[in-house]
Amino acid sequence: MKKLLSIFLLMFTISVNAQNAGDTLSPMRVIEKYLSPQGFPEKMRHFCCEMYHEWGAPKTLGEQLAVSVKREFTLLYEDSARAVITVWLHDSTTSMDVYFYLQHRTVWTVYAVRSLVMKDFAKAELKRLDSVPTKQRGKPYANISNHTWQFDYDNTVLWGKSDTLLAQHFYDNKEAFLKLEKMRAKNFPLKASDTLKISLNIDKKMRKVMNKLLLRDVLLDPKAQGTVLYHVGGVLDNSVGYMYQPDPTKIPAVTAGYFILIRPLGNGWYLYKTT
Repeated sequence: MKKLLSIFLLMFTISVNAQNAGDTLSPMRVIEKYLSPQGFPEKMRHFCCEMYHEWGAPKTLGEQLAVSVKREFTLLYEDSARAVITVWLHDSTTSMDVYFYLQHRTVWTVYAVRSLVMKDFAKAELKRLDSVPTKQRGKPYANISNHTWQFDYDNTVLWGKSDTLLAQHFYDNKEAFLKLEKMRAKNFPLKASDTLKISLNIDKKMRKVMNKLLLRDVLLDPKAQGTVLYHVGGVLDNSVGYMYQPDPTKIPAVTAGYFILIRPLGNGWYLYKTT
């Protein structure tokens, strides 16, 4: 009996290993299949941890989305153990950036998914701003909010945009961003002692450039030590902005826990999101 059991276990192990060896889906291919309208029959082997609910889900996300929704995939990061895939889902009425975090177990496995749920808040804020009477959008508004009504409106529109359009905002205003960073480096050089999360007390000249770029703050964050964060906006810990760090070895890791997105924009600049 023991001999038969040993043979069975051996054959079972060989069978499982053979199946695993035959599964060579890349991180990108896993997410493409998951978001495919045709479904992902072998999905159970590719989800774990936070995503265990996918095991019993009758339909994948791809099957639930309307066929009209475009799916644009980007490989943000990959090494032998982990990978991050970003997907822009959009059509004439929908726009959402979704971030998939994978680890290599026996196969590439999705362990977490993130997306900043800021659209509804942005819509509500724009509705509030629209309700401000025209006569009260000048000095009375600025005295209360420390920003002009137009800045608050345009800023809210910006931080509610897709990653693609946020990146385009940087490209369209690259010279102004470079000018701002040059001013920051001169007036507020980074120090090894900068280990607290603070907002720099910027001067009027920097504020003028920041207003043009629709930036609210210049931040230092201990989770990105030695790096400058140009903050656009967001809700609580769900924030979006631009990061400057010329040394790629000092870029913080992208995880499902804090910096959920760090997208290269070139020459030391990045688009970032936190949650």
